[in-house]
Amino acid sequence: MAIDTDKIVHAVMHGSRIREEKGIIPLFGVYLSMIPVQYYNRISFGFEKKTGSDGSAEKLLVAAGQECGYATFHGVRSSWEWAEVVEPMIEQVEDQIHCFISIAIAFGWGDLVVQELIPGEKLVVHAKSSYEAKGYLDAYGGADTGKCYMLRGVAAAFMDLVYGGDYPDGCFQYAAEETHCQAKGDPYCEFVARKAAR
Repeated sequence: MAIDTDKIVHAVMHGSRIREEKGIIPLFGVYLSMIPVQYYNRISFGFEKKTGSDGSAEKLLVAAGQECGYATFHGVRSSWEWAEVVEPMIEQVEDQIHCFISIAIAFGWGDLVVQELIPGEKLVVHAKSSYEAKGYLDAYGGADTGKCYMLRGVAAAFMDLVYGGDYPDGCFQYAAEETHCQAKGDPYCEFVARKAAR
């Protein structure tokens, strides 16, 4: 059975209408909240600007995105919604990554597309509408380096979850780089995840 992205997105969108009193959305085994991307971008890029140009903020933001993606999508994969809606579509282990991408799209993380997947070795993901790249451009103009820290970390997290070993010890087995970024003037953002150097 092929991965039905529309069915997955519909399940997430239907479930996201359920809100707790404080605006928390219990969905796919995790608790989600609606946070404006401008708020996220302001905090992330403000942190980066305050810490200087030594790259330490970038490393921390990517690591935070990777750990968040790892824990979030572990919860997603452990949920009853995954078992009912998604699992019947999965024929081979790497199909999980395509399903993760569909759910990330429904979460509003961008129009993500798997460009290449070599099982256990390499994942290439493209985004033509990264809220991080757009947010950086809107606030600061063009950049010299990639600015999609969360999506970069999440690309590595997807590989961690599928090929990195049992949860919770599989995190940071993979690392991703952003080879293209719209904040640098590229036509899309590209994330390439490979086994981390040790």
